[in-house]
Amino acid sequence: MHPEWQKISNDFIKATSYAIGDLEEGWAAKYDFANRPPTYLRYEEALVRIPLGKPDFSASPPLWELLQQRRSRRNFLKTPMTLNELNVLLWATQGITADMGDYQIRTVSSAGALYPIETFMLINNVEGLASGLYHLDVEQWCLEGLKLEDVTEIAYRFTENQEMTRRSAVNFVWTAVVERTRSKYKERAYRYIWWDVGHVAQNLHIAANALGLGVCTIGHWFDKEMNEYLGIDGTEHLSVLMASVGKVEGKDWLHDRRPS
Repeated sequence: MHPEWQKISNDFIKATSYAIGDLEEGWAAKYDFANRPPTYLRYEEALVRIPLGKPDFSASPPLWELLQQRRSRRNFLKTPMTLNELNVLLWATQGITADMGDYQIRTVSSAGALYPIETFMLINNVEGLASGLYHLDVEQWCLEGLKLEDVTEIAYRFTENQEMTRRSAVNFVWTAVVERTRSKYKERAYRYIWWDVGHVAQNLHIAANALGLGVCTIGHWFDKEMNEYLGIDGTEHLSVLMASVGKVEGKDWLHDRRPS
């Protein structure tokens, strides 16, 4: 590792570390949910809004079998995903499961139930959907079409030519609205954001494997270009993780593992 990069990493850990006595007693419990930043993001100017409704949950293998068989698979077929399959994946990663009054609980845990993670999708091949850039409106549970265009080469270029991104049915791009978490957890917020998106990604892996789909998380992309394409500033709202999903043969993990 370059010495300067190591210093930046060490400085971050040091600046966001606590010792006993550093914090005011009970500070986290005093957080005012009523005056928190907006939990939900909506694009009123979206080109299309597609209601998703309640997903149809098909039978799946037992949880322990899913965990035993979980693998990253990315040798995607040209077969499209169904809209219901996409809906199931979205519900598994962002679905609201309970209303607590001041806040709502989802299928994934989040530090302080603040849910900073937003879901964007570069859609290549989903039945009933035009190709393009979409955003999930969690509160109204619908897809917002932001750019209706061929995004195959955009995903490929922004991930430095990772072949799975042009072959996948959907490329998820998760972003973080930093102030949602920072308003409560201050400098510690960035640690919690990575934690939150990790929960989201793991749920995607489990749900996709339950549906017999291939999924692979992506940690390498060009942040500047991706943030610009999504229309976010890269500081207060930034891309934090990606994943590709699509149909695979599903007979042999080693065959499904790499694009052939």
